[in-house]
Amino acid sequence: MHSSKQNRFRRYQLNKTTESVLHSGHPWILNGKLSTAISAFQDGDWMKLVSGSNETLGFGIYSSSGPIGIRIIQRGNEFSIPQLQQTIEKALELRKPLRAKTNAYRLLHGENDLIPGVTVDRYGSTWVVQTYSRSLRTFSRLVVRLLYSASSKSEEPIPKQIVWISPQRIGSEKSLPIRFLRGKEEVPYEEKIFLNQVQWKTKIPGQKGGFFLDVRNLRRFILEKPELAHDKDCLHLFSHTGLTSVCLEEAGAKSVFSADGAKEALEEFASHILPEEELLNFEKKNTILTKGKHHLVRADLFQDWGFLEDRKFSLIVLDPPNLTPNQAAVPAGKKAYRSLITKALFYLEPGGDLILLSCSGRILESEFEKIGRETLANKGWKYKDLIKLKPEPDHPTRKEFPEGKYFKVHIYKKCEPLDQ
Repeated sequence: MHSSKQNRFRRYQLNKTTESVLHSGHPWILNGKLSTAISAFQDGDWMKLVSGSNETLGFGIYSSSGPIGIRIIQRGNEFSIPQLQQTIEKALELRKPLRAKTNAYRLLHGENDLIPGVTVDRYGSTWVVQTYSRSLRTFSRLVVRLLYSASSKSEEPIPKQIVWISPQRIGSEKSLPIRFLRGKEEVPYEEKIFLNQVQWKTKIPGQKGGFFLDVRNLRRFILEKPELAHDKDCLHLFSHTGLTSVCLEEAGAKSVFSADGAKEALEEFASHILPEEELLNFEKKNTILTKGKHHLVRADLFQDWGFLEDRKFSLIVLDPPNLTPNQAAVPAGKKAYRSLITKALFYLEPGGDLILLSCSGRILESEFEKIGRETLANKGWKYKDLIKLKPEPDHPTRKEFPEGKYFKVHIYKKCEPLDQ
């Protein structure tokens, strides 16, 4: 390692608490745990993290805003680019089996792939790079450079475009404008993607910074086990841009009812199922618009489901947004899940299946299961079986980082009221 590179790092001495975080393998040191010496550092400074006895333990990047003070980018006594390259090559290796099934997947999954605060998603011939703090801009460019050279060595297709975005996170940081690190297109533009036999166009840089690749485990389950939806009336709540609904249709659903609160997401969904010149207008809430097997409605699903009237469904997919954006929101988030599940049961046909999804990282899988089981029991329902889907290979998880296991899919099979 050249000394000039090593000089980039400023020395910061850890205390007992922060040293134990580093040894635990967790990728973050929180701002509240840092000593007053941190006041000498600026946002984005690269740090050499040393122990009380002046031993170099690892390297990190300082962020002056938000709860995460230091993201640990490497452990050990020397910062090594080859080691970072190896970490990235390992991540690409995990994605290999996905390439035959789809051309849309997450190439780098941040902390879970040991690349803190940076994710890279592939959509066809575009990479979308998201950096979760301004402090990581230099690091994210280094990561993309190494990922690019690792791709040419493995069978990972080289992208035509690389788009860099900083998502708007809760906190004081302003979102930065979108930049092209490679290629150039007028944004938004479309990429053609596929999942198994389903063809799809996705907008870059899509709705809410993208398109939910983590739901692929459910979409593939639906496509590969079509009996789940075949000949059933299906209800998809919080349908976003509708790929899961289209997978239900592909699996042979009798009808698919999709509801979401976002006008733009529903318009994008409608553009997939309508001929070019036809448009659906979602200005009015609670108005059902029908095209073939699809019924689309814009509604505030935390308030009013009256638009469903007395319809019943034999498959319900409930996929709300993150209900726990911070620790303080956890009790309210759990309560919201219970209330949504309770409402869903009202519309579920006896013997039907209920699929619950959660992207709320602060609710652990065991707690999410408890919410599901207890709500069914409290409302007087039983079920025959519970299937929990595993994350796909592009969403690895690490036991030192439980927060990273945020996405859960629980399928409650053959739900019946107890008095049946």
